[in-house]
Amino acid sequence: MRNDLSSEVDFTMSDECLSGRNDFEQKPFVKCTFGLTYRRLLFFIVLIFFVISVFYFNFVFTIDKTNLILRKKSVQTTSSFPKLSRTLYLFLCENQHEMNIYSKIFPTVSSDAIFYCWRENCNSSLFHSSFVLHVQIWSNHRKQRTEQLISLEKQSSSYEIKSRIFIINEKELNRTGKGTWTTSRNDLYQYAINQEIKQKWRWSYYIFADGDVHLKCPLNQQLLTNPTITDHEFPFASHFISFVRLNSRLKNYTNSNENNEEKCYLLFDSFLLSISPAIATVTGSSGPLAYASVMTQIVYHIDAMFNAIHRDALPFVLPYCPKYDHRTWWTSQAVFVYRSICLYGHSISFDGCQITSQIHRPYPRNGNPWSIIETNLNFVPKHLVQLQGYMGQSHFVSVLVSHNYAGWNFELTSEICRKNHTKMNIETCLVGEN
Repeated sequence: MRNDLSSEVDFTMSDECLSGRNDFEQKPFVKCTFGLTYRRLLFFIVLIFFVISVFYFNFVFTIDKTNLILRKKSVQTTSSFPKLSRTLYLFLCENQHEMNIYSKIFPTVSSDAIFYCWRENCNSSLFHSSFVLHVQIWSNHRKQRTEQLISLEKQSSSYEIKSRIFIINEKELNRTGKGTWTTSRNDLYQYAINQEIKQKWRWSYYIFADGDVHLKCPLNQQLLTNPTITDHEFPFASHFISFVRLNSRLKNYTNSNENNEEKCYLLFDSFLLSISPAIATVTGSSGPLAYASVMTQIVYHIDAMFNAIHRDALPFVLPYCPKYDHRTWWTSQAVFVYRSICLYGHSISFDGCQITSQIHRPYPRNGNPWSIIETNLNFVPKHLVQLQGYMGQSHFVSVLVSHNYAGWNFELTSEICRKNHTKMNIETCLVGEN
């Protein structure tokens, strides 16, 4: 006789179904019994977990694959858009007051601007209203140094666009943590790419700048008042004079000395659109002048406070690497400089514009920003690795005769750089194929 109070808990019944007829109600009945042991219970739990895991990983893989396809499609889509003779400034500002100073400058006849406010929400109420422009497609072809790039009237093959100001308020991004200098610049970068997809045309240059940077440019008076200056001496002179005149018409300036800092941005834009460097900066962010009488110099070790990047050169150096932000915000620019080796010889300092002031605020900058970078990261092609130490120390390469410089274009980079160094994993900062 079986003991029902057995010490071993065993919910066992035979795996059989007994068929019969209930004599009382004279209705058929089926009695099924199933054996349920701990082993079978564990099996069912593992089976359920396995099914859920397969579903989850398949879902994640599908999402990642979809995002990858969308990113590739986004790159392909933007590369098919025309690149217009217009630049984009991307400023990282602390607050409304800092941004308001730029409201007296932007937008200009040659540029739009995006402002990222990370201490308080900002608004665009003080900026000049949008105006209509007719802009030509831009390339680095030398003949464009004398052709009219922008007009207020419709021209043959020109694109009609409106000037614009964009504002990103960090507090409206619903982040769980505070952004860094690096992540904020990456937000600006992605926002600009998204705008290009919407508008179906590309800016020719992205100019990243800190919101507390201001410029002076004594050269502007010389170009505007000296009738003997030619494009042979200053290849950007014609564009600069044209930009100033158009800008004055749009903003109804009556005084030729009105808003001189704005002319510095027009001068820098004319330099970019005429000379076509891969990367450009101004005096103050690339060290002291090597030769005071020379307007253009080849550099590579540049400060991040003011960097212009050719639209086609963006994938070689961006996005910024946030991996080391917990120690120092300077290292993301060190990685930028290392990655720019693929553009070596085409980073140019324009000494016609100079940084006059910058406010230095507290932020993480512990240790040497160059030494903490792991040596196993593949920022540059293997045959150029020996240049990394050199680029971490030196600033100046050579003077440049701008009239003889043909400009940078995508085809000038090596096949290795084009194939293997135009994409970076934002988590690991490893560089790989696009």
